[in-house]
Amino acid sequence: MKKIISIAAVAALTLSSMASAQSFSEAFDAARALQGANGTFEWNGKKYSTQTIEEALASKPANAENAQALFDAAKAKYKESQEAGFAWRDTKKYLKESKEAIAAGEFQKAMDLAARAHYQARKGVEQRDYAEKHWIDAVPPLN
Repeated sequence: MKKIISIAAVAALTLSSMASAQSFSEAFDAARALQGANGTFEWNGKKYSTQTIEEALASKPANAENAQALFDAAKAKYKESQEAGFAWRDTKKYLKESKEAIAAGEFQKAMDLAARAHYQARKGVEQRDYAEKHWIDAVPPLN
């Protein structure tokens, strides 16, 4: 009985924190933690999925056209992260392996690898955005 009450309390706290979340990202993260990849949540009166962009892209049918499209999207996002100076170490490796999988006709593998590369590149761009906004936090006070 105590376990059920504890679970209900955690769920209520999580839902109330989602309702008071200040940003979409905070609401998404809270809903994702609670529901996993196949959930939905409401933010500012609209419903959203807890799927990441990459999960949505990789869930399309595994064929040559979709694999190539996801590879191209990941490559473009990787280029953006490189230009920002925040490219992750393994992204290039995942792109190479994805290209090889496309050539071998392993389209699901190619899409999974391209999705991983896209995720890393997207996170690199997000890191750049965060660094630009919060650079002052890294500067020690003069006093």
